[in-house]
Amino acid sequence: MKAEFNGQDKILLLGINKALKDSGKLVEQVLNSGNFDIILLSVTDEEVQGLREYIKSPVEVEMDDVEIIYEYFMKQFGETSIPPEAYISAVKVADKNGSEIRGIDIPSGMYEDIFVVNVQLSDMILLSLRRRRLLKKRWNFSSPGAFTAQWDTYLNKGGYMKVEKERAKYMATEVANKKKGNTVVIVESERFRDLVNDLNSTLQGYRVQESGEEMTTASSGKLS
Repeated sequence: MKAEFNGQDKILLLGINKALKDSGKLVEQVLNSGNFDIILLSVTDEEVQGLREYIKSPVEVEMDDVEIIYEYFMKQFGETSIPPEAYISAVKVADKNGSEIRGIDIPSGMYEDIFVVNVQLSDMILLSLRRRRLLKKRWNFSSPGAFTAQWDTYLNKGGYMKVEKERAKYMATEVANKKKGNTVVIVESERFRDLVNDLNSTLQGYRVQESGEEMTTASSGKLS
């Protein structure tokens, strides 16, 4: 899953599956195939540093029930990795090559403010009910992408989806502010489409290509 914005700078968006270990190989391959001036990850700057510490001294990562169930289902598609191997590989390659790597996600504090504004008590109650049905629900296991998209749509409804939309808008602004020269952005596949659309509205004078097909001028705000 890729999209490329070409204008004053070149921005490559790479959509990855966070759970699958093979995503790390994809990220490593892409980063080693070109000279990128900056690598941007859909995590916070604090989490980038946390990944560095994890690489130095790996520890067992605690997961909640939903994360455990998600990983259980994802094992059908291959070996899994927590933290995401895609982000670990990005940090390793960046530090090895001396490349700049930054986070673009909403920082702690601001995220909580956005959450309080958008998520209501009714959203929390309905999410609790949906969580109870995770193991009983019939999922689309035709591909990792199909399952991940269905999982995201099922859990992130109402106010929770509003928060995710705000994340994508924030990340688009951060990409626009932090891009330089040849930029690569690594984002979870669930937010890939939103980020492409938001960048398409945010960047002026850029043209976007997806899957090798030129689509439209970014300033138009629409993907054809």
